[in-house]
Amino acid sequence: MHKRVIAVSVGVGVLACAGMLCSCPPVSCDGNVNLIPFSGRYGYALEGPYDFVGSLTKDALTDPEWQLQGTLTFPTGGYRVGAIEVRIQESYPEQVRVRIPVTPPPPGVVVIQVLETISVERAIKASNQALFTLCIDTVS
Repeated sequence: MHKRVIAVSVGVGVLACAGMLCSCPPVSCDGNVNLIPFSGRYGYALEGPYDFVGSLTKDALTDPEWQLQGTLTFPTGGYRVGAIEVRIQESYPEQVRVRIPVTPPPPGVVVIQVLETISVERAIKASNQALFTLCIDTVS
């Protein structure tokens, strides 16, 4: 009886450790983007920091890729938007994490006092059931 309890306890412990090793570590993010489901169209409207507005859509359910498109509006010039990072966790449904890095102008630098709009675009290969998390991360 005691051997069976020990074997079950060890098995549960091993499974718990394996689950922790297989899970993706959380990535910190400054600002999460809200995903708002479209009505009558497959996809989401997007709203987030830096007056980010955009969409994440598929033209047809048979398309292999989602299309991410959006614009960020900055209060001054000098902001830079890095390459969009996409991480897809191999699960079903896929868990897709999209990060848009933004670098503000360095402190003390003279910048133009005018609204600056920068467009972003990326194709993301994922299933129709994929779960998305988008964030805009300020990099210093």
